[in-house]
Amino acid sequence: MRNNYNHTLTWSTTRITVLEYCNKKYYFNYYPHSLRNLNEEVWLTALLLKNLKSIDMRVGEKTHHLLSDYLRALKKWEQDEEAIQAHKDRVMGEMKKEFEISKTRDYTSYDRDNKFWLSEHYYGENVDDKFEEAMKKVLHNLDVFIESERNEKVQHYFTTAKSVYVENPREKDFEGMKLNLYSIPELRAVNVMAAPDFGVVLSDNKYLIIDRKTGQEKMDTDWISEQLKIYTLKLLLKSHLDIEKTDIEAYEVYLPSLHQIGGKIEKTDIDHIVQKLKDDVEYQKQFLVDSDIIKNEPLSPDNFPRTKSKKKCATCTFRKVCEDLKTFE
Repeated sequence: MRNNYNHTLTWSTTRITVLEYCNKKYYFNYYPHSLRNLNEEVWLTALLLKNLKSIDMRVGEKTHHLLSDYLRALKKWEQDEEAIQAHKDRVMGEMKKEFEISKTRDYTSYDRDNKFWLSEHYYGENVDDKFEEAMKKVLHNLDVFIESERNEKVQHYFTTAKSVYVENPREKDFEGMKLNLYSIPELRAVNVMAAPDFGVVLSDNKYLIIDRKTGQEKMDTDWISEQLKIYTLKLLLKSHLDIEKTDIEAYEVYLPSLHQIGGKIEKTDIDHIVQKLKDDVEYQKQFLVDSDIIKNEPLSPDNFPRTKSKKKCATCTFRKVCEDLKTFE
Protein backbone atom coordinates (compact mmCIF):
# COMPACT_ATOMS: atom_id res chain seq x y z
CA MET A 1 0.00 0.00 0.00
CA ARG A 2 1.34 3.42 -0.94
CA ASN A 3 1.89 5.78 1.99
CA ASN A 4 -0.54 8.71 1.62
CA TYR A 5 0.91 10.69 4.51
CA ASN A 6 3.42 13.51 4.54
CA HIS A 7 4.72 12.80 8.02
CA THR A 8 5.62 10.02 10.38
CA LEU A 9 3.41 8.80 13.19
CA THR A 10 1.75 11.65 15.08
CA TRP A 11 0.97 11.80 18.78
CA SER A 12 -1.48 14.18 20.42
CA THR A 13 -3.70 14.02 23.48
CA THR A 14 -6.75 14.08 21.20
CA ARG A 15 -5.39 11.32 18.99
CA ILE A 16 -4.58 8.94 21.83
CA THR A 17 -7.94 9.66 23.49
CA VAL A 18 -9.73 8.70 20.27
CA LEU A 19 -7.68 5.49 19.99
CA GLU A 20 -8.59 4.49 23.53
CA TYR A 21 -12.23 5.49 22.95
CA CYS A 22 -12.66 3.34 19.83
CA ASN A 23 -9.97 1.80 17.60
CA LYS A 24 -12.22 2.02 14.54
CA LYS A 25 -12.96 5.70 15.08
CA TYR A 26 -9.21 6.28 15.30
CA TYR A 27 -8.77 4.53 11.95
CA PHE A 28 -11.47 6.61 10.23
CA ASN A 29 -10.23 9.85 11.74
CA TYR A 30 -6.50 9.48 10.98
CA TYR A 31 -6.19 6.96 8.14
CA PRO A 32 -9.22 7.46 5.84
CA HIS A 33 -7.02 7.52 2.71
CA SER A 34 -6.14 3.87 3.27
CA LEU A 35 -9.72 3.05 2.22
CA ARG A 36 -9.11 4.33 -1.29
CA ASN A 37 -8.14 0.96 -2.73
CA LEU A 38 -10.86 -0.87 -0.81
CA ASN A 39 -13.95 0.98 -2.04
CA GLU A 40 -14.21 4.46 -3.52
CA GLU A 41 -17.62 5.24 -2.00
CA VAL A 42 -16.56 4.19 1.49
CA TRP A 43 -13.32 6.15 1.10
CA LEU A 44 -15.04 9.39 0.03
CA THR A 45 -17.69 9.05 2.74
CA ALA A 46 -14.96 8.63 5.34
CA LEU A 47 -13.22 11.78 4.06
CA LEU A 48 -16.48 13.70 4.22
CA LEU A 49 -17.26 12.55 7.77
CA LYS A 50 -13.71 13.28 8.93
CA ASN A 51 -14.35 16.96 8.23
CA LEU A 52 -17.65 17.17 10.11
CA LYS A 53 -17.90 18.88 13.48
CA SER A 54 -20.81 19.10 15.88
CA ILE A 55 -22.32 22.41 16.94
CA ASP A 56 -20.78 21.98 20.40
CA MET A 57 -17.35 21.61 18.79
CA ARG A 58 -18.00 24.78 16.77
CA VAL A 59 -18.77 26.65 20.00
CA GLY A 60 -15.32 25.75 21.29
CA GLU A 61 -13.65 26.63 18.01
CA LYS A 62 -15.39 30.00 17.62
CA THR A 63 -14.81 30.87 21.27
CA HIS A 64 -11.09 30.37 20.67
CA HIS A 65 -11.25 32.55 17.57
CA LEU A 66 -13.15 35.34 19.31
CA LEU A 67 -10.97 35.38 22.43
CA SER A 68 -7.82 35.31 20.32
CA ASP A 69 -9.10 38.22 18.22
CA TYR A 70 -9.85 40.17 21.40
CA LEU A 71 -6.53 39.40 23.13
CA ARG A 72 -4.40 40.18 20.09
CA ALA A 73 -6.23 43.50 19.73
CA LEU A 74 -5.83 44.10 23.46
CA LYS A 75 -2.11 43.55 23.10
CA LYS A 76 -2.12 46.44 20.61
CA TRP A 77 -4.38 48.50 22.95
CA GLU A 78 -7.28 48.30 20.51
CA GLN A 79 -9.83 47.62 23.23
CA ASP A 80 -12.66 50.18 23.00
CA GLU A 81 -16.28 49.05 22.82
CA GLU A 82 -16.46 49.66 19.07
CA ALA A 83 -13.47 47.38 18.44
CA ILE A 84 -14.88 44.66 20.71
CA GLN A 85 -18.23 44.81 18.93
CA ALA A 86 -16.44 44.51 15.58
CA HIS A 87 -14.81 41.26 16.76
CA LYS A 88 -18.19 39.92 17.85
CA ASP A 89 -19.86 40.91 14.58
CA ARG A 90 -17.10 39.25 12.58
CA VAL A 91 -17.38 35.90 14.36
CA MET A 92 -21.18 35.93 14.42
CA GLY A 93 -21.16 36.69 10.70
CA GLU A 94 -18.83 33.75 10.13
CA MET A 95 -21.02 31.42 12.16
CA LYS A 96 -24.21 32.43 10.34
CA LYS A 97 -22.63 32.09 6.91
CA GLU A 98 -21.09 28.72 7.70
CA PHE A 99 -24.35 27.44 9.21
CA GLU A 100 -26.31 28.30 6.08
CA ILE A 101 -23.66 26.68 3.89
CA SER A 102 -23.85 23.54 6.00
CA LYS A 103 -27.65 23.54 6.05
CA THR A 104 -27.94 23.63 2.25
CA ARG A 105 -24.93 21.41 1.57
CA ASP A 106 -25.17 18.47 -0.81
CA TYR A 107 -23.97 15.68 1.44
CA THR A 108 -24.02 13.03 -1.26
CA SER A 109 -20.45 13.81 -2.35
CA TYR A 110 -17.13 14.88 -0.87
CA ASP A 111 -15.94 18.39 -1.71
CA ARG A 112 -12.25 18.69 -0.92
CA ASP A 113 -12.23 22.45 -1.52
CA ASN A 114 -15.13 23.29 0.77
CA LYS A 115 -14.95 21.30 3.99
CA PHE A 116 -17.28 23.14 6.34
CA TRP A 117 -20.08 20.87 7.46
CA LEU A 118 -22.00 20.14 10.63
CA SER A 119 -22.50 16.52 11.65
CA GLU A 120 -26.07 17.29 12.71
CA HIS A 121 -26.94 18.42 9.19
CA TYR A 122 -25.36 15.36 7.60
CA TYR A 123 -27.61 13.13 9.69
CA GLY A 124 -30.71 15.21 8.90
CA GLU A 125 -31.23 16.87 12.28
CA ASN A 126 -33.05 20.19 12.61
CA VAL A 127 -30.74 22.21 14.84
CA ASP A 128 -31.83 25.80 14.10
CA ASP A 129 -32.70 26.46 17.74
CA LYS A 130 -29.49 24.83 18.92
CA PHE A 131 -27.48 27.05 16.59
CA GLU A 132 -29.03 30.24 17.99
CA GLU A 133 -28.04 29.04 21.46
CA ALA A 134 -24.53 28.25 20.21
CA MET A 135 -24.00 31.84 19.05
CA LYS A 136 -25.16 33.15 22.42
CA LYS A 137 -22.71 30.85 24.19
CA VAL A 138 -19.77 32.14 22.14
CA LEU A 139 -20.65 35.78 22.89
CA HIS A 140 -21.24 34.99 26.57
CA ASN A 141 -17.84 33.33 26.86
CA LEU A 142 -16.15 36.54 25.74
CA ASP A 143 -18.34 38.77 27.89
CA VAL A 144 -17.62 36.87 31.13
CA PHE A 145 -13.91 36.97 30.35
CA ILE A 146 -13.93 40.72 29.70
CA GLU A 147 -15.77 41.37 32.97
CA SER A 148 -13.46 39.13 35.03
CA GLU A 149 -10.35 39.76 37.10
CA ARG A 150 -8.54 37.48 34.66
CA ASN A 151 -8.93 40.12 31.96
CA GLU A 152 -7.31 42.67 34.26
CA LYS A 153 -4.41 40.26 34.88
CA VAL A 154 -3.92 39.84 31.14
CA GLN A 155 -3.72 43.59 30.66
CA HIS A 156 -1.18 43.73 33.48
CA TYR A 157 0.95 41.08 31.73
CA PHE A 158 0.94 43.10 28.52
CA THR A 159 2.56 46.02 30.34
CA THR A 160 4.91 44.26 32.78
CA ALA A 161 5.98 40.86 31.39
CA LYS A 162 9.07 40.28 29.26
CA SER A 163 6.88 38.85 26.52
CA VAL A 164 3.36 37.55 25.97
CA TYR A 165 2.27 34.91 23.44
CA VAL A 166 -1.29 34.82 22.09
CA GLU A 167 -2.12 31.97 19.73
CA ASN A 168 -3.78 32.80 16.43
CA PRO A 169 -6.00 29.76 15.76
CA ARG A 170 -7.01 31.17 12.39
CA GLU A 171 -3.47 30.90 11.03
CA LYS A 172 -1.76 27.84 12.45
CA ASP A 173 2.04 27.94 12.48
CA PHE A 174 2.60 24.21 12.11
CA GLU A 175 6.37 24.48 12.00
CA GLY A 176 6.35 26.58 15.15
CA MET A 177 4.07 24.06 16.84
CA LYS A 178 6.44 21.11 16.43
CA LEU A 179 8.30 19.67 19.39
CA ASN A 180 11.97 18.91 18.81
CA LEU A 181 12.23 15.47 20.38
CA TYR A 182 15.68 14.63 19.03
CA SER A 183 17.11 14.40 22.54
CA ILE A 184 14.73 11.48 23.29
CA PRO A 185 15.88 8.58 21.05
CA GLU A 186 12.61 6.61 21.20
CA LEU A 187 10.64 9.66 20.09
CA ARG A 188 12.92 11.26 17.50
CA ALA A 189 10.76 10.23 14.56
CA VAL A 190 7.42 10.96 16.21
CA ASN A 191 5.49 14.04 15.11
CA VAL A 192 4.17 16.02 18.10
CA MET A 193 2.75 19.53 17.79
CA ALA A 194 1.50 21.84 20.49
CA ALA A 195 0.70 25.51 21.06
CA PRO A 196 -1.04 26.91 24.16
CA ASP A 197 -3.68 29.59 23.90
CA PHE A 198 -1.73 32.03 26.05
CA GLY A 199 1.81 32.14 27.40
CA VAL A 200 3.74 34.66 29.49
CA VAL A 201 7.46 35.04 30.09
CA LEU A 202 7.40 36.81 33.45
CA SER A 203 11.18 36.74 33.91
CA ASP A 204 14.22 34.71 32.85
CA ASN A 205 13.11 31.69 34.88
CA LYS A 206 9.39 32.29 35.52
CA TYR A 207 6.68 31.33 33.02
CA LEU A 208 2.90 31.03 32.83
CA ILE A 209 0.90 28.82 30.43
CA ILE A 210 -2.87 29.08 29.96
CA ASP A 211 -5.12 26.76 27.94
CA ARG A 212 -8.82 27.64 27.62
CA LYS A 213 -11.55 24.99 27.58
CA THR A 214 -15.28 25.08 26.79
CA GLY A 215 -16.16 21.43 27.42
CA GLN A 216 -17.05 19.51 30.55
CA GLU A 217 -15.19 20.86 33.56
CA LYS A 218 -12.81 18.86 35.70
CA MET A 219 -13.33 19.93 39.28
CA ASP A 220 -9.86 19.12 40.63
CA THR A 221 -7.92 22.30 41.36
CA ASP A 222 -4.32 21.06 41.41
CA TRP A 223 -4.47 18.40 38.67
CA ILE A 224 -2.00 18.92 35.81
CA SER A 225 -3.41 17.70 32.50
CA GLU A 226 -1.29 15.87 29.95
CA GLN A 227 -1.84 18.73 27.51
CA LEU A 228 -0.36 21.22 29.96
CA LYS A 229 2.61 18.90 30.48
CA ILE A 230 3.16 18.74 26.72
CA TYR A 231 3.15 22.54 26.48
CA THR A 232 5.68 22.68 29.29
CA LEU A 233 7.87 20.00 27.71
CA LYS A 234 7.91 22.00 24.49
CA LEU A 235 8.96 25.14 26.37
CA LEU A 236 11.73 23.29 28.18
CA LEU A 237 13.10 21.72 24.99
CA LYS A 238 12.83 24.85 22.87
CA SER A 239 14.42 27.18 25.44
CA HIS A 240 16.87 24.61 26.85
CA LEU A 241 15.51 25.06 30.36
CA ASP A 242 16.02 22.88 33.42
CA ILE A 243 12.65 22.23 35.08
CA GLU A 244 14.31 22.05 38.50
CA LYS A 245 15.68 25.56 38.04
CA THR A 246 12.62 27.05 36.36
CA ASP A 247 9.28 28.16 37.79
CA ILE A 248 6.51 27.21 35.35
CA GLU A 249 2.84 27.41 36.24
CA ALA A 250 0.24 26.00 33.86
CA TYR A 251 -3.56 26.11 34.04
CA GLU A 252 -6.64 25.05 32.13
CA VAL A 253 -9.32 27.74 32.39
CA TYR A 254 -12.92 26.73 31.69
CA LEU A 255 -15.44 29.03 30.08
CA PRO A 256 -17.85 30.46 31.02
CA SER A 257 -17.24 29.61 34.71
CA LEU A 258 -13.53 30.64 34.62
CA HIS A 259 -12.83 27.71 36.95
CA GLN A 260 -9.17 26.76 36.63
CA ILE A 261 -7.14 23.64 37.29
CA GLY A 262 -3.39 23.30 37.30
CA GLY A 263 -0.43 24.62 39.22
CA LYS A 264 3.33 24.55 39.34
CA ILE A 265 4.96 22.02 37.02
CA GLU A 266 7.39 19.67 38.75
CA LYS A 267 10.05 17.34 37.39
CA THR A 268 7.76 14.37 38.07
CA ASP A 269 5.21 15.90 35.68
CA ILE A 270 7.78 16.07 32.89
CA ASP A 271 9.06 12.56 33.61
CA HIS A 272 5.45 11.35 33.46
CA ILE A 273 4.62 12.92 30.11
CA VAL A 274 7.83 11.68 28.48
CA GLN A 275 7.06 8.14 29.62
CA LYS A 276 3.43 8.58 28.53
CA LEU A 277 4.62 9.56 25.06
CA LYS A 278 6.82 6.47 24.86
CA ASP A 279 4.03 4.15 26.07
CA ASP A 280 1.44 5.65 23.73
CA VAL A 281 3.74 5.36 20.72
CA GLU A 282 4.26 1.69 21.50
CA TYR A 283 0.48 1.30 21.62
CA GLN A 284 -0.01 3.13 18.31
CA LYS A 285 2.68 1.04 16.63
CA GLN A 286 0.54 -2.07 17.06
CA PHE A 287 -1.78 -0.71 14.37
CA LEU A 288 0.95 -0.01 11.79
CA VAL A 289 2.42 -2.28 9.13
CA ASP A 290 5.65 -3.71 10.55
CA SER A 291 5.18 -1.29 13.50
CA ASP A 292 7.00 1.22 11.31
CA ILE A 293 6.35 4.78 12.52
CA ILE A 294 8.32 6.26 9.60
CA LYS A 295 6.16 4.76 6.86
CA ASN A 296 3.09 5.22 9.08
CA GLU A 297 0.95 2.78 7.08
CA PRO A 298 -2.08 1.39 8.94
CA LEU A 299 -2.97 -2.27 9.02
CA SER A 300 -6.17 -3.32 7.25
CA PRO A 301 -9.35 -1.90 8.82
CA ASP A 302 -10.35 -5.24 10.38
CA ASN A 303 -7.34 -4.83 12.70
CA PHE A 304 -9.07 -1.84 14.31
CA PRO A 305 -11.85 -3.25 16.55
CA ARG A 306 -15.08 -1.34 17.09
CA THR A 307 -16.09 -0.27 20.55
CA LYS A 308 -18.69 -2.52 22.14
CA SER A 309 -20.50 0.50 23.56
CA LYS A 310 -23.79 1.12 21.75
CA LYS A 311 -23.96 4.52 23.42
CA LYS A 312 -20.68 5.58 21.82
CA CYS A 313 -21.77 4.29 18.41
CA ALA A 314 -25.11 6.09 18.55
CA THR A 315 -23.45 9.51 18.63
CA CYS A 316 -20.31 8.81 16.59
CA THR A 317 -19.78 10.99 13.52
CA PHE A 318 -18.46 7.96 11.63
CA ARG A 319 -21.44 5.68 12.35
CA LYS A 320 -22.61 5.72 8.71
CA VAL A 321 -19.29 4.72 7.14
CA CYS A 322 -18.55 2.33 9.99
CA GLU A 323 -21.68 0.39 9.12
CA ASP A 324 -20.91 0.51 5.39
CA LEU A 325 -17.42 -0.87 5.96
CA LYS A 326 -18.75 -4.08 7.50
CA THR A 327 -19.56 -5.30 3.99
CA PHE A 328 -15.86 -5.30 3.06
CA GLU A 329 -14.36 -6.69 6.24
